[in-house]
Amino acid sequence: MDKTCTQCSSAFEVTAAETRLREKFSASFGTGPIPEPTLCTECRIQQKMMWRNERILYKRKCDAAGKDIISVYPKDAPFPVYERHEWWSDRWDAMEFGRDFDFNRRFFEQYAELQKVVPR
Repeated sequence: MDKTCTQCSSAFEVTAAETRLREKFSASFGTGPIPEPTLCTECRIQQKMMWRNERILYKRKCDAAGKDIISVYPKDAPFPVYERHEWWSDRWDAMEFGRDFDFNRRFFEQYAELQKVVPR
């Protein structure tokens, strides 16, 4: 099926395989049909990756070792930032950031809290 992207107005095709995959996931999730895409493949990729910062670099300190580093995160980032060697070392335990999921609270609220404490 040929469609037109709502963002860049280019034509793109929704393949039969993609339609079958959407139908399969819709059935397994039990949330109703997953809508057809309105964006072309390139615009969907842009939308998924737009949160990434690979152009602006900041001078800051590693929150674990205190060493001066160059990072994609500014000094006032709301989460700890570790330099590469510290990140891959055994000096910190990622399991200490694990939390029990509270089914009485919203998922994304809990996820946001977790994002603020886990090092990057």
